[in-house]
Amino acid sequence: MKFTAATNQYDTVRRSQSREELTNGQMEKNLLTAIDFVASLPMSQQNNIKKHDDQETFAAMKDQLIQRKKLHYRCRHVTDSMCLIAVFGLVLMIIDTEMRLNEIETIIIVIIRPLIGVSTAILVGLVFYYHSLNMRLYAINNHIADWRVTITISTIAIILFEALVCAIHPFPYKNKGLSIFTLFNKSAWIQMFLTLPMFARLYLVARSVTLHSPLVNAASSRTIGYLNRVPITISFILRALLQTYPAGSWTCVMVITLLIATWALRACEAAMWLPKISVSPQPNDSTSTFSSAVWLTIVTFTTVGYGDVTPRTYCGQGVSTITAFFGVFASAVLIAVFTNKIALNRSEQSVLDFVNQINRARAYREKTVRIIQYSFRAWFLKRNGHRYRATFNSLYRLHSALEDSREIKQEQRNAVNGTESLLTMLSDVHDEQRNNDKSLTKLKNHIVHLEEKINGLENKLDVIVNMLSKNSPST
Repeated sequence: MKFTAATNQYDTVRRSQSREELTNGQMEKNLLTAIDFVASLPMSQQNNIKKHDDQETFAAMKDQLIQRKKLHYRCRHVTDSMCLIAVFGLVLMIIDTEMRLNEIETIIIVIIRPLIGVSTAILVGLVFYYHSLNMRLYAINNHIADWRVTITISTIAIILFEALVCAIHPFPYKNKGLSIFTLFNKSAWIQMFLTLPMFARLYLVARSVTLHSPLVNAASSRTIGYLNRVPITISFILRALLQTYPAGSWTCVMVITLLIATWALRACEAAMWLPKISVSPQPNDSTSTFSSAVWLTIVTFTTVGYGDVTPRTYCGQGVSTITAFFGVFASAVLIAVFTNKIALNRSEQSVLDFVNQINRARAYREKTVRIIQYSFRAWFLKRNGHRYRATFNSLYRLHSALEDSREIKQEQRNAVNGTESLLTMLSDVHDEQRNNDKSLTKLKNHIVHLEEKINGLENKLDVIVNMLSKNSPST
């Protein structure tokens, strides 16, 4: 009964700590009372109370893990929904733009833009909901009691910027004559800035790929990341994906970029927005077709620039400029990926070097044999007085063999110099390890010598103590 009363009193005090109606004096008094109760208990009952606290701690940790798993799944489902809604809005925007370019007057064109507006509103709401879930997940991962503590100015700025990116869409109204160029169409630039930036919503695809990655879903990888203080972020996942599947992932990025740039260039050059040079109401036939836009995009992306097809609008020139910059970056990454793919590993490089060394040694022996043959033949022909032409041919072959042998010898020296740094490093490591072993052996011998001296001093002290005890006045 005494143990039960103490436990109940202790639990009451712990619950009372989290109540705001208790004052500091009351909390200190209750804590002192609980401590007095616990101190008056036997040791076995105190151990039982400690076990009870440990069980509560483990139960709290279990609840946090379960809550973390639920929040992670919810974030993933919300991101998938955002990705689908964003792609749905992009498809509707492309359909609306194509219908306005081709001047198709149907009831569908009146419905599409309101649908885009509704999907955009849902997408913006999901953005705020996702970030609230993400902040709660961050609070659980970092053992923060209240997730509202994680709200900072940078977090608010990121959320607002993401909401702004997702909120961009063409306004739901019907603009007559949009496909015909008019110099005083002031809404053309507004339509351009509200249509093309919608492709920025594709960043949600990268987030969805990140949340579906095994590095995020596997508990082992997350644990290793936490232990090594490596955050499993979108940047880390995408770089790991490029490192693991460089060809496939980068090919997908390039193809998607080319398709987006091609459609945007076609929409710009089909008199969708204000042209730069010509003020003719006719569209630019050279780049308004899809095939010509594909050709111009590929030529610009590869930084070739034949000049047979050129953009004639401000919008088309801007799209071409962005495509050219991305093409330079993509070419550099593609060269690095290709170089990494064709590079040999250490074992393969060792085998190749060994085979080349054997081939060079064989070729050097063959050239040496030919030098001896041609030297003896030239000496024999010159001594026996044969014709000058035969002697000259023998001397020419002799000098050719000498030149080839010098080249092979130089290649052997270069191959040795190439591996000299590795051999030197290995020899230095071996020498350092040998010196460390010698120092360790000397240290062990010194310790043994000190132990022997200490034992000798101990024996001498024992003898002195015995002699003093025998010669003491008590005896």
